[in-house]
Amino acid sequence: MKLWIATLSAMCAAACMQAESNNLKVVEEKGHLSPVAIQVTSLSGQTRNLMLIGIGSTIRDEYLTHQLTVRTDGGASSRTLWLDAIGAIRGTSSLRRLGDEFTIVLKDGREVSAMFAAWHDGIGGCSGEPTNEGFTCNVLFVRNEDDGVEKIELRKVKAVDFIGPVRKDKAGNAMYEPWRYSPFTGEKLP
Repeated sequence: MKLWIATLSAMCAAACMQAESNNLKVVEEKGHLSPVAIQVTSLSGQTRNLMLIGIGSTIRDEYLTHQLTVRTDGGASSRTLWLDAIGAIRGTSSLRRLGDEFTIVLKDGREVSAMFAAWHDGIGGCSGEPTNEGFTCNVLFVRNEDDGVEKIELRKVKAVDFIGPVRKDKAGNAMYEPWRYSPFTGEKLP
């Protein structure tokens, strides 16, 4: 009986350590926070509040956590935008070709006409010209309120509104808006 209890305790401790290591932390890079809270509007008009943990492509399971790199000036230039400086992304559902443009609205109201960039080995991140649909950086890597990870293609949504930085508990764990208590620290959230 004691051996069974000891084994069960060890399994629970290992599971708790693994769960704690998977906690999504609020991270700062050069004064910018990630993840950010977003509201995604589907093509049917339904909205969901999610945490944006990064932007990447359908083929690669890598993503950029703090930035979105796009092509501007008709594809001639590359521009990197901090996720927490974006107010909204519009017009992605009407894109038909890799070179079609959509609109990024910055928090200060300025609009940027942009095209998607793509992953290319050796270039570093999502800064290349798309030549293959699967490497195009048009996928939101999000966590939902059930703490599950999803991939959402920008071309399959009507709009993305950036709400702002997510709340965090005293240990720096990212908290969803409906949560009233931190499941990690037990503290009551403001």
